[in-house]
Order: sequence, then structure tokens, then C-alpha cells
Amino acid sequence: MEKKELTHHKELRRASILVPLFERPLQQSSPHESNLHVLFTQRPQKMKSHGGEVCFPGGKQDAEDGGCDVRTALREAHEEIGLDPNHVLQIARMETVESRFSLCVTPIVGLIQPPLAAEPSQLTLNEHEVEAAFAVPLEYFTSPENLTSLEVIQYGANREFIMRTYLYDDPESGRQFRIWGLTAHVVHQVAELAFSRR
Repeated sequence: MEKKELTHHKELRRASILVPLFERPLQQSSPHESNLHVLFTQRPQKMKSHGGEVCFPGGKQDAEDGGCDVRTALREAHEEIGLDPNHVLQIARMETVESRFSLCVTPIVGLIQPPLAAEPSQLTLNEHEVEAAFAVPLEYFTSPENLTSLEVIQYGANREFIMRTYLYDDPESGRQFRIWGLTAHVVHQVAELAFSRR
């Protein structure tokens, strides 16, 4: 499996993203049975690349990462939102996926301990890379009712990608965030695995 993945993406530049999971006290009014949340960021509107898009902390691999996908994800998360790598417990390395910009992206799933370290109000956002941070119950992404749209995109040589879009109304900021593309694909996979609802 690993050899096939590396062969398939061998000509692409590597990148990593961190999928930060953390627990919040379960609210009685919440429709969700789990208190597990996932942290997202939104890029500044003025950025030339992916301006205004919702994403996970992450970026391209640097020489200092020594070819390690986990190091890349942790370094980028620290640079973007001030998350201490010592607060991240790696629990999964998801299958590498190819982005529409020909990047080989590896999602690293991490449990944040203590949970307070991942609360949006406690983060130190790099204003040049992050405009906002918000959290969504992970279970939210297991319900088809929360999907705004779903379509199959054909690309490359006989390959396809399921494009999901969610519009999430964040009760804390009062804002609506559009979660779509690679970010939606990854969080849907993580949610399905976490709650075993495939």
C-alpha cells in the first residue's frame, strides 16, 4: 500500500495537514452524542492562493522536516495557530491524496491534549495565514442531512473525486463557513472512521 502510494505521487511535491480533534463538555441541547470536535481555520480573503477558504493547518514540506509528513503538519500548525506540538497526540496517518494543484497531501489526525489548547479563543493566529479558527462537532460530518451538495468530479486518467460541500453556522462567531473540496473530503473520512458508519 505504501509503495503504491509513493509510486503514484512520486513526481508531486509533498504537503501535510493536521486534523486537530479535541473534546468539549457535551451540551444537553446538542443534537450530537459525542463531544469530539474538529478544529478548522479560514485563510485571509486577501491571500493569492486559496483566499478565504476553510482548511486545516498545514502546508508544503520543507527541508527542515527531513521528509517526515508528521513534522510538516506539526510545524505548520505551530506557525499558523500557535499549537504546541507537545499537545498533539498522533492517532492516525490518513491515505495520501492528490490536490487539484498537484500536491501530494498527507492528513495527520491528532488528538489535542489538554483540549483547551485547541479552543479557538486560546489560539495565537498568524494573521498573515489565518483569518479565523472555529470548531465543529466531528459527528456533524456523518449526517447526509448536513450536506449542501455532493457531486462526482472526474480528473486525471480514469480517476474521480467526490466533491462534498457543507455550510456550517458557527454559533460562537455567528458566521457561516463553507467547508468543501479536499478539506470536506478529509473530515468526512475521519468522521466516518471515528463513528464506524460506512
